[in-house]
Amino acid sequence: MSVAIVGLGAVSALGASVPALRDAIFEGRHGIGPITRFDVSPFAPVRLGGCVTLEGSCFDWAARAAKEAWADAAPGPVEPARVAVVAGTTEGEAHDLVGLADAVAEAVGARGPRLTISTACTSSANAIGLGADLLERGDADLVVAGGAERLFAEMLAGFFRLGVLAAEPCAPFGETRGTTLGEGAGFVVLAREGARPWAHLHGYGLASDAWHETSPEPRGGGIARATGGALADAGWAPGDVDHVNAHATGTAANDDAEHRGLRAALGDRVDAIPITGSKGHLGHAQGAAGALELFASLVAAREGAVPPTLRVGAGRPGGPADPVRGERPRPHRVSRLLASSSAFGGANVMLAVGDAPSDHERPARPVYLAGRGRVAFAAGAPRDEDRLRADVDLRQTDPASRLALAATRAALDDAGVRIRGALRDRAGIFCGADHVSPASSAAFQASVEDLGLAKASAPAFARLVLHAPGGAVSRLLSLRGPTTTLCDPALGGLLAFAYAAD
Repeated sequence: MSVAIVGLGAVSALGASVPALRDAIFEGRHGIGPITRFDVSPFAPVRLGGCVTLEGSCFDWAARAAKEAWADAAPGPVEPARVAVVAGTTEGEAHDLVGLADAVAEAVGARGPRLTISTACTSSANAIGLGADLLERGDADLVVAGGAERLFAEMLAGFFRLGVLAAEPCAPFGETRGTTLGEGAGFVVLAREGARPWAHLHGYGLASDAWHETSPEPRGGGIARATGGALADAGWAPGDVDHVNAHATGTAANDDAEHRGLRAALGDRVDAIPITGSKGHLGHAQGAAGALELFASLVAAREGAVPPTLRVGAGRPGGPADPVRGERPRPHRVSRLLASSSAFGGANVMLAVGDAPSDHERPARPVYLAGRGRVAFAAGAPRDEDRLRADVDLRQTDPASRLALAATRAALDDAGVRIRGALRDRAGIFCGADHVSPASSAAFQASVEDLGLAKASAPAFARLVLHAPGGAVSRLLSLRGPTTTLCDPALGGLLAFAYAAD
């Protein structure tokens, strides 16, 4: 697989364009400051965010970023039906997820396939990978892919209750522990070739931690498997990698696990690679994070450099040997880089990006439908919970997760397949959904009304991502392979089926 990244567009805490993002990084400036859009006094001492100063909705930012990417690509005449959109987001605008792809399609005049990925903080990275798949399949001639997210009070409340926010600007891989939330939009235009592309997407990997709703697997197993998948997809060896833009939230759990996972996948080579964490510039832009952080490396690489990791200081024990200390980009030739993203529900994505086309081809393999399972209840009828019981701990699940688990187990039983041993690392789950769990949404809102934002329910918040049922099933059944969730009001399950087959 080799797909050209021919256009970039960004709205971020660093400004409302890619040149603004580039200038801030090269001038040593960051975009983290006091949140003023809503009252943050309940969250004291947390008051900072990587906020966009441009007025408008999440959809407005996405449309602006997509238009910039389209103008940057300058594709010339193209049949609208051959232009696809793949958008990624956690919450969209007012919980409208698919509206994001609609806004982007309208902005660039796209009338081809229109898909939405919602895997929390890996959404935009996964969207870029799926966009490349559409080109490789011949389903489109151009793809606009990326993601967008807007920070709001309930989102800040959830992360505050999880205890992962820092009072000071976050310091990826640094001595200060905790993250800073951000927002924005980042989109690319993908094509099979380009006159002067930013880079080429050689491959990507997906993997599940199968560990916890919000915390990463401590040994970094999901990151390691996603990295191995990206290397195999790209046809790379660990020694080919010369830069990593890490997810690096600044929390102890994420940064430590991520570095362990990179070491497991890359071996001792990891000590010779400059590893950047860009959230010190941008904040954690969640559904837009993967795209915007990739851009930080691409704008630097175009000028023969890698971006710095702000505020890393002396670093922390067990962290990267070279976290690119300082405030300005460092001269470094980048030929092949990895861009990492991780998310609630244990989802991990790794993009493999090179400076030249690749002739590596994916092998063709037969795909079989081996089993199927269905669990349904008549509308308005009482739910028979006995049908949803299982020999696993269901205390940390909601009805949506229990339904998904029951259907998955029915399909595995129908196929006569038992997931155990080494197969766990090669067994994945692809989901389709329309909306987040009504039960968890109601529980979170009730906790806000009864206790206030600062004491909202952390468990309910953790399940307010569309990927939560898929993450729960992967955890309960130890499915540690590729995982994702697509959002569509009518076709989500069918789209997931097709994506899984690919």
